[in-house]
Amino acid sequence: MAGRVPRSFIDDLLNRVDIVEIIDNRVPLKKKGTEYWACCPFHNEKSASFSVSQNKQFFHCFGCQQSGNAIGFLMDYDHMEFVEAIETLAQSIGLDVPYEQGQAPRQATPAMESLFDSLEKCSDYYQSQLKQNNTVIEYLKQRGISGQTARDYAIGYAPEGWSNLQGDQKLLLEGGMLIEKDNGQHYDRFRHRLMFPIRDRRGRTIAFGGRVIVAEDNPKYLNSPETSIFHKGDEIYGLYELKKAVTNIEQIFVTEGYMDVVALAEHGVKTAVATLGTAINNAQIEKLFRSCKTLVFCFDGDTAGRKAAWRSLEQCLASLKEGRLARFLFLPDGHDPDSFIGDFGNQAFQQQCTEAATLTEFLFNTLKAECNIQSLEGKSQFLDRLRPYFTQIPLQSLKDQILGEVERQLSVQLDARLLNILGEETVKQNLKTVIPESRWTATKLAINLLLHKPQLAKSTGSQNHLTEANIPGTDLLMQLLDTIHEEPEISTQNLLDRFSDSEQKSHLYQLAAVQPAMENEESIEPMFRDCLQQLQTQYIKIRRLQLIEKSQSGDVLSESEKLEYKQLFTKR
Repeated sequence: MAGRVPRSFIDDLLNRVDIVEIIDNRVPLKKKGTEYWACCPFHNEKSASFSVSQNKQFFHCFGCQQSGNAIGFLMDYDHMEFVEAIETLAQSIGLDVPYEQGQAPRQATPAMESLFDSLEKCSDYYQSQLKQNNTVIEYLKQRGISGQTARDYAIGYAPEGWSNLQGDQKLLLEGGMLIEKDNGQHYDRFRHRLMFPIRDRRGRTIAFGGRVIVAEDNPKYLNSPETSIFHKGDEIYGLYELKKAVTNIEQIFVTEGYMDVVALAEHGVKTAVATLGTAINNAQIEKLFRSCKTLVFCFDGDTAGRKAAWRSLEQCLASLKEGRLARFLFLPDGHDPDSFIGDFGNQAFQQQCTEAATLTEFLFNTLKAECNIQSLEGKSQFLDRLRPYFTQIPLQSLKDQILGEVERQLSVQLDARLLNILGEETVKQNLKTVIPESRWTATKLAINLLLHKPQLAKSTGSQNHLTEANIPGTDLLMQLLDTIHEEPEISTQNLLDRFSDSEQKSHLYQLAAVQPAMENEESIEPMFRDCLQQLQTQYIKIRRLQLIEKSQSGDVLSESEKLEYKQLFTKR
């Protein structure tokens, strides 16, 4: 597990490093005006739309909308874990990372290093056994696996017999390579199997998966047990080999077996991985999404395959952030990726991939098969079953697409009542809280100025009453003001970082990337005050109408509302 780093250290780190230097070492930048520019490293483009602000210490692409700070860039560009990116930045300026008590990442002790070494020797032994066994080599050839692919994945062979492994018995037992009998004697866990070493991100062998050669043997796959250096839920087979072979990863194919990964690689599909004999979890999906924005889950088309795909969908939902896409490929009955690409080749496999269902399509088709959406009861049942999945999705734009698809497929108009079934509190038209992009409203400009100079909030008191008028974007503006009031000296990059997990992240970066249209730095404060004054004027007009409408509808105004009504009509 990654260590937990104090928030204060992350803030200080972001304030100390220079994002221009960090990015320029990887993507050459050219200065134009006050910003630095390059062609975006995250999508193909001919003209530079990738902007890096030295003043605000963040990057933003006006083409693909990817944005973030120095930590985010290392995670996206170098495919690092969060803590790994922090450690890299800290090392670049000579800082030690102070982990919270009990949260420091586990360092490899001498005992663990000995265990790594023992497992590496096992891998070397299995590979040497494969080279000496013509029968197993012929078996691999029949399966379409060449010697080069076998070397790339360090495939080996565990010979028949009970005591082939030599070395420190204690280490072999600790690494899961031996099994201890009741009488204290040991025997080899893996016998007469193809051996697939499982390697961590540094390429160290941490475990093995053994596949039967004789079809009658059981189980088909046998994996190492959990050890001090191997935890099934944290690792993914083939991810190390994938990153070693491919620089620009366009999509990752998630399969269920080691032979699927190897067979796809043999036919030129070198971006396949597999889970370790268990259903994929959200932590593994997050790790894959950090390496690539598109995941294609490959399954057999039978009932078991569809159940596995559904479990994968459930684990995907919470990770569907901006730019991420999950697709589900169901192969013809009787085929897995290994057999399909072996029988029909790469081109046929790629054609199947183009027909893979999106997550939304798979979600809708599965729920529709369970509900008769031609009836009112069936429509209600569909919405009820959709709700727990819908509410897990963090990306509002995807939620909006799903709502539109619900309306289309169910032939319903999503009013407030139906949206409440989906866990929403307002009608569809009010779901989007992002500020209008078509023109510069007072709210939009206020946010832009605040992101340029957070200390503007020091001169403002609480403005939370503005949210009562439902002026678009005021909720977001209030969140920014509240954050700055809590941390008066916060910098722009730290302020933006507070919204790194928010649905509003991309909109904030998009606004922050636009330079305020001001004559000089001194004019920014009057502009900000003017924005707040305009919002106050809008608030007064809207609240007047709200109270008038309530009074005319027959509802009795409370004493506080009567006083507010009177005060609103005395304000200019």
